[in-house]
Amino acid sequence: MLADILLSEKVGVAHIRYVGDLISARAQLSMGMQGPVGLSFDQRADIVEAVIELEDSCRLAWESVTSEPRFEYRVPKLETLESALADAVKGIREIARRNGIGIDCC
Repeated sequence: MLADILLSEKVGVAHIRYVGDLISARAQLSMGMQGPVGLSFDQRADIVEAVIELEDSCRLAWESVTSEPRFEYRVPKLETLESALADAVKGIREIARRNGIGIDCC
């Protein structure tokens, strides 16, 4: 889904920036989970579930954008997509912070 957003002519600069931030935050969270933070299996599972929920919001917003053929009706859906991407980045940063994982971006 993120690659589709990056390659789409339907999105703007803000969407591209948030996709980049999301990719970076997810990668740093994943690497941090493998590090010396001492997460239990249950904590790791909780983190994965939370990230999946954030990504599902983005996926649903993207599907809404792609399903609308008319530009004038697509604009509010693009705003929803932008919010979903921003919320996902913010959510991943918060998940990392709560679990003692540093994220240097976004």
